Amino acid sequence: MEMTELQLMEKIKNQVTSAIAPYLKVERPEGEIEVVNEMAFKTLGNFMQSLVRKDKAWMDYVQKTLSMDSDPQGGYLVPEVWAPGILQVASEEGIVRPRATVIPAGSPSPDAELNIPLLNQAGASEKDMFSGVWFTWTAEGGAKGEKEPEFDMVKLAPEEYSAMTILTDKIIRNAPALEAFVKAVYSRAQVAFEDYYFLRGTGVFQPLGVIGSPPYFQQARTGALAIVFADIIAMLEHLLPGCNPIWVISRSAYADIAGLVDAGNHSIFITGDATKAMPDTLMGYPIKWSFRVPALGTLGDISLCDFSYYLIKDGFGPAFDTSKHVYFTSNKTVLKMFGNVDGQPWLNGTITAEDAATEVSPFVGLL
Repeated sequence: MEMTELQLMEKIKNQVTSAIAPYLKVERPEGEIEVVNEMAFKTLGNFMQSLVRKDKAWMDYVQKTLSMDSDPQGGYLVPEVWAPGILQVASEEGIVRPRATVIPAGSPSPDAELNIPLLNQAGASEKDMFSGVWFTWTAEGGAKGEKEPEFDMVKLAPEEYSAMTILTDKIIRNAPALEAFVKAVYSRAQVAFEDYYFLRGTGVFQPLGVIGSPPYFQQARTGALAIVFADIIAMLEHLLPGCNPIWVISRSAYADIAGLVDAGNHSIFITGDATKAMPDTLMGYPIKWSFRVPALGTLGDISLCDFSYYLIKDGFGPAFDTSKHVYFTSNKTVLKMFGNVDGQPWLNGTITAEDAATEVSPFVGLL
């Protein structure tokens, strides 16, 4: 039975997913989970209090996890049982991470460089679309054609990020308040930080962002410093078939999007009743508004992306350390928060479809 283009693309993606499946399994030293469950920390707040005070519970934790005060990582990993609480906001509010293909840190070297198979689909003709795999007709008794699949590699090497904040002794003494502070401030700051670089990173000592990357198809806009309905249609033309994308749109483009009209000058969103909320979808795909993408009129002010084609490699972290020295006379403590992460698109270029003319990609934006 002949396979359709969509079925072939889905088969290829499934094959690559299977290829990286071993990397998605986190191996932990024997007994580590039992150690975490035996901790004296009832909550994340208790853990943070113990970190600041360096009390007996903390020393037991350091000893059981083989961590040292002179830890070369410069801090202490949050016990696994509490780490999801810190990352929960990131999972709920982030644009890229909750939709990307995320590879956990693993052990014993969570920050080690990782090479993942990449199907090279950045060809210039329909015969290159499926990584060099192409069927040919063979005459009876004739020689069969030979062409090997062309594989490339995505190299992911988690880079360190860090931030610091100041805690008052009153917050430190209140475990629930300390936990709420860490979750709210750290998690939301991490959401903003990660999204910015997963979308706009240069790839130099930081993730390679989607916008402007090799597989990001750049559609020329109809008018300068504007987004019109014709641009939306043109972007959809270059979306890779079978994708499940979202729109990522600069908040500065809100007026242009809300005022979209079709070729007959009919309003797309507002049809005479401005008391109703503006729909949160465009052409059937969800809209995510953000100030972390370029402003209206510049490359990336609007993008249509399927982030399952974006790889994130987590490393060591989240981790914390504290110091009382800087603000000792002010009854304040400096809290250092850090971790390691890398990310980049799964493709190495746009794809030329079988018509040998149309470029498609899971990442499309206006130029």
